[in-house]
Amino acid sequence: MMRQKTIYLFTLLSLCLSLNVPKVNAQQAPEETTRQITTSRPDTNTPVQVAVGIYLIYFDDFDEKEEAFTLDAYLLLTWKDKRLAFKPTQNGVNYKTYQIGEIWLPNVKFLNIERERETVYTELKVKPDGTVYYKERFTGRFNDEINLKKFSFDSQRLRLILTTPLYNTKDINFIVDKRTTGKSPNAFLTGWTIGEYNALVGSKKSEFEEVYYPEFIYEINISRYSIPYILNIILPLLFIIAISWTVFWSRSFESNTVIATSSLLSAIAFNVVIAEDLPKVAYITYLNGFILVVYIFISLVIIYTVVKHRINLETHKELSSKIDRTARWLVPFAFGLTNIVLIGIFLL
Repeated sequence: MMRQKTIYLFTLLSLCLSLNVPKVNAQQAPEETTRQITTSRPDTNTPVQVAVGIYLIYFDDFDEKEEAFTLDAYLLLTWKDKRLAFKPTQNGVNYKTYQIGEIWLPNVKFLNIERERETVYTELKVKPDGTVYYKERFTGRFNDEINLKKFSFDSQRLRLILTTPLYNTKDINFIVDKRTTGKSPNAFLTGWTIGEYNALVGSKKSEFEEVYYPEFIYEINISRYSIPYILNIILPLLFIIAISWTVFWSRSFESNTVIATSSLLSAIAFNVVIAEDLPKVAYITYLNGFILVVYIFISLVIIYTVVKHRINLETHKELSSKIDRTARWLVPFAFGLTNIVLIGIFLL
């Protein structure tokens, strides 16, 4: 009896040991593997090569005063993680899908975005060889330096600057994915023509230490649609100043005074009306310069009218007529020459 009890006791102890010890190891191993897959890079010895693509869908807004623009676009990332490789014959699928947080991600951020980008949807899938594809549609409001010196014949270069603040160039390198970088043929921005795009990669030095972070820059060129400004602002001002030049053919001081002063008042009133369409910047743009030149030449016409009247009063009518004949071509020529100089300063 005693011998049987001893056998039962040893049997029970062996069963407990066989159940408990392997069970603990079986739980720890998957947990450790999962943690590494979600938090550590695929290869800790060499930088991960992340192919980046940005595809513009359309612009929502462009605020010249705030130097900001809002757009809708795709962000596409590709890299290889051999830890996620699988055999399609065993799994019965050509790729696996994952949720954010289940595998390691490069954690990219836009440097020149005002707030966190709003994600419309994301897609994360892995091919049998471990190639990871990340696709995200997002909207965001971005800031970039805008130069309106050539307004209203200006072109702008708008940029999206992407980096990864958690990893430097020793951990991650960006490369341009030409297949996924581009713009939709239906992309539009009211009042502008969307031109060519460009993408380039580089690195940016940290402000606090000798560390460089990878950088991907997507550039899109836009050109202002200038026809409305020519038809609605420049041509009306040309008509006003041309009317002021009729004083060179008139001998009546009263009529000339009315024409010259009316032209100046018309130009001022017109400028008040179009003020809302002009950019509020701390420097002079081309259109500001053109309006200023119009003011100056109309003011010179007023001065000319007074001086000519004074000459007539002193009975120098022959001299007055000679001045008129000279002014008829000299003033328009000077106005044209001044505008050529203006174009050279602002537009060339």
